[in-house]
Amino acid sequence: MDKVNPKYILRNHLAQDAIVRAQQRDYSELERLLQLLRHPFDEQPGMESYALPAPSDEPPVVVSCSS
Repeated sequence: MDKVNPKYILRNHLAQDAIVRAQQRDYSELERLLQLLRHPFDEQPGMESYALPAPSDEPPVVVSCSS
């Protein structure tokens, strides 16, 4: 399973955080995500929190086929 499923995927809450920071001209989180997602199957020390699901207090994302 580990060989066919990436450890790191771009989750909505991570993308939203990077967007909010970038709107404030802080591109550090965007750069961090870009580096992380260049090798999504590799173990990346210090990045374990990026492999976790969204916090339970995050609102669910609802999309439709027309999104």
